[in-house]
Amino acid sequence: AAPNEVRRELGILIDIPFPYEEVTVRRYLSFFAEMAGVARPDIPGKVEWTMSLLGVTPHADSRIGKLSMGERQRTELARVMLSTARMLFLDEPFSNVDVSMRIGLRSILREWVSRGGSILFTSHNLLESESIVDRYAFLHLGRVIALGTARELKTTLLAPAYELEVSDVDRGLAALRSVPHQSLEPAGRGLLRIGLVSRDDAPRIARTLVEANVDLLEMKSLGTMEDVYSRLTQPAAPPFPGVSR
Repeated sequence: AAPNEVRRELGILIDIPFPYEEVTVRRYLSFFAEMAGVARPDIPGKVEWTMSLLGVTPHADSRIGKLSMGERQRTELARVMLSTARMLFLDEPFSNVDVSMRIGLRSILREWVSRGGSILFTSHNLLESESIVDRYAFLHLGRVIALGTARELKTTLLAPAYELEVSDVDRGLAALRSVPHQSLEPAGRGLLRIGLVSRDDAPRIARTLVEANVDLLEMKSLGTMEDVYSRLTQPAAPPFPGVSR
């Protein structure tokens, strides 16, 4: 394919200083809409749509240099959404964006994917990423060190641990001592946490509580993608002095 045809299939957001500070938001987006191949009669309407989508309409006639970092980030995201691309490359798309806009942006990106698009984005915010990412590729020292879904990576790399909401913590603790575990402790009002020896024992938790007449109100798997990254990248602890391995 010709280079320009390939470019039209890509929407790119790069975390670099903004080079068009003297241009208004509307003019900037109109220029890039034309560059992306949007038909000229359609440009004004599509620019208005993307500005509304990303919440930058109030700044349409402001120079970019006068915007806050969050407003600039939303303007850049609007530029990306103007493209006719099927693949988006987004570098830290959630940086400098407030909570309400992050929620909206997640919805926008999921809608993009549901319509057949694909998104590759880089992020240091692994907690944020869990609500949107389908597959992870972890990079460390210039190499891909792990690849998979959140579930696959957690299952492979993290010890099985769960937080349980139960009707009676004391009776729940007493009952669960019969399930092979590494840790078992109360975790607040109506809550307890258990770390299992084997993930295969997870179904025993509910059965054991039911047999002890303890209601299991909620069972939540513990461990985040930050824990996965730490497990992948942290060096093993040095041996204790005088203890051989």
